Amino acid sequence: MKKIQAAEAMVRILTEWDVDHIYGIPGSSTNSLMGALKVYEDKLQYIQVRHEEAGALAASVDAKLTGKIGVCFGSGGPGHTHLINGMYDAKFDRVPMLVITGSTHTRNLGTDYFQEMDPVPLYSDVSVFNRFVTEAEQLPFVIDNAIRTAYRENGVAIVHVPVDVGYTEIDDNYISSANAFEKAYPQHRAVDIDKAVHLIQEAKRPVIFAGRGTHHAQDELRELSEKFAMPVVLTFLGKGAMPDAHPNMMGQLGRLGSKSSNEAIQDTDLIVMVGAEYPFGREMFPQDIQSIQINIDPKTIGKRLPATVGILGDSKAVMREIIEKGQAIAPTQWLKANQINRNNWLDWIHHFENDLSVPMRPEPIMKALNETADDDAIFIVDVGNNVILSSRELMFTGKQKLTTSGIFATMGIGTPGGIAARLSYPEREVYTLSGDGAFAMMMQEYMTQLKYNLPMVNIVICNESYGFIQVAQEMENNDTLGVDLTPMDYAKFAEACGGVGYHVETYDELMDALKKSKGTQVPVIIDVKVTNVRHLPAHAIVLDESLYSKEEVAAFKEKYEVFGMPVLREILRNLK
Repeated sequence: MKKIQAAEAMVRILTEWDVDHIYGIPGSSTNSLMGALKVYEDKLQYIQVRHEEAGALAASVDAKLTGKIGVCFGSGGPGHTHLINGMYDAKFDRVPMLVITGSTHTRNLGTDYFQEMDPVPLYSDVSVFNRFVTEAEQLPFVIDNAIRTAYRENGVAIVHVPVDVGYTEIDDNYISSANAFEKAYPQHRAVDIDKAVHLIQEAKRPVIFAGRGTHHAQDELRELSEKFAMPVVLTFLGKGAMPDAHPNMMGQLGRLGSKSSNEAIQDTDLIVMVGAEYPFGREMFPQDIQSIQINIDPKTIGKRLPATVGILGDSKAVMREIIEKGQAIAPTQWLKANQINRNNWLDWIHHFENDLSVPMRPEPIMKALNETADDDAIFIVDVGNNVILSSRELMFTGKQKLTTSGIFATMGIGTPGGIAARLSYPEREVYTLSGDGAFAMMMQEYMTQLKYNLPMVNIVICNESYGFIQVAQEMENNDTLGVDLTPMDYAKFAEACGGVGYHVETYDELMDALKKSKGTQVPVIIDVKVTNVRHLPAHAIVLDESLYSKEEVAAFKEKYEVFGMPVLREILRNLK
C-alpha cells in the first residue's frame, strides 16, 4: 500500500474540509507540518503572521464571517501560550476553530526538555476537543474528528502533534468524513409555535431582541417586526440583520447602544429573543417579564432571562411559522412612540456627525464611511470607543458584514481580522476600525497585510487614551490612572513598512484620504486625530424627571449636550 507522511495526511484532510488558508509562525516543533503545507501549497495557503495571537484572532474572524472553520497553528512552548487569546475569542463567540500545536520529539516528552510543556491542561477550559497524538496512524482520524467536533459544538478543537509523529510514514488509506458531514438544526415543535403566537398577540409592548443568528433570516426578521408591530433591538454582532434605516429598527443595547433601544427594552412587557446570547442580559433585561426565546443552542435558552416559551430551532424556520400562523397587528401607539424615539436619537447623533470642529470629533468619521464605503463592505471593529461609534452611526443596509470580539472583547482584533476578511472575501472592500490603544496591540500585522498584498483600509481613531476605560474609571473612581497614550504618527509607520499612510486632522482631509484609498491595491493606514470626547452612556441615561431630580437631568443634558430627546414614556403620553 502507498505510504504517506502523517502530517501530509493531516493537511490533505484540511483541504477536503475546504480549508484554503492557515495562519501561524513556524518553529522546530512544526517542521513536519511546514513540510506538508509545502506539498499542498497549491490548495492551502500558508499565512505567516507576526504573532501567534494574530493568527488565532484571524482564524476566529474567518469563522465569524464565513461560518467555515478557521485554522491556525503554533509551535511548542511560547507558540502555545500566544495562541490562547484568539482561542478564547472563538470560544466565547461560539465559532468553529481548529488549532494545531507542535511539540518536541516524543522521546523528549516528560523530561523537562527545551520549551517542553503540557498543553492539554492549558487548553482544557477553552476547548471542545483536546487530543495529544503520540501514534502517527491516529493522526488522520484525530484531525478529522477534531474538525467534526468543532463544527458540531461551535467551539475550539485542538490537536497536539509531536514533530516526529508528523514525519512518520503511515498507510495512505484514510478517507475523511468531510463529504458526509452536514450541520443539522434542531426541529422545533408546533405546540411551542402556538404558544409564541399567543404571547405575541396578547402583548401590549412587545420587542424583538435579535442576534447574529438572524443574519441568514433577514426577510423573516423584518416581516416578523412589521406584521406584529414590534420594534427591533439587535446585538452588536447582529448589526446588519435589519437595515438601520428601517423605521422599526431601534439600534443596539447597553452602553454601546442607543437611547431608543435601551428604553424600549426597559418598558417592554414581552421580549422575543431570536438567535441571540447577550452577556449583559441579567442587568439589561427586566427579569419579571414574559419572553419567547428562539435558538439552536439549548444552553442559551433561559440563560440571561427566564423563558416563558423556549423554542429550540433555526431562527429562519421558526420566525416563518410564527409569521404564517399569527394575525397581523396594526401599528400601535407603542410602535409609533418607539419610532419617534428612534428618529429623535438619529437627529441628535447626526448633529455631531456634521460637526466640523478642529480637532475633529470622532462621529464625522462614521458619516464619511457611510458616504464612501461600498454597500457590501466588510468592517472589522476593534474593541473600544469605536464599537460605540460603529454601533450607533454606521448605517447598514443588510449587505454589509461586521464583526468584532463580541463576548471576550479582546483588543487588537482589528488588523488580523482585516487579514481574514480580505482572504475570505477578496472581491469586497474591507475596513478595520481601531482606536490607537487597540491598534498598537497588533499593529505588526500591517506587515502581514503588506506581505500578502491584501488591500484594505485600516482606520486608526487616535484620541491618545484608552477612552472606553477612561470613562469607566471616571464613573466608578472619579479619577483616572494609566489610560493616557503617547502620541504616535501611524501614517509614518505605514510608510516605514513600505505601505501607504495618511495623516488626517480635518473632515476634508479624511474624505480625501478615503477617496484616494478607494480601490486601493495595497493596505492603507488612515491615522485620524480626534478629540477625546465622552460618549453618552445609553445604559445609564438620566433624563426621566419621574426618576431623577430636575438638577440631575439638567446636569446630564449639559454634560452630554443632549437636546430634543424626551423619554419614551413622555412620547407615549403625548400620543394618547
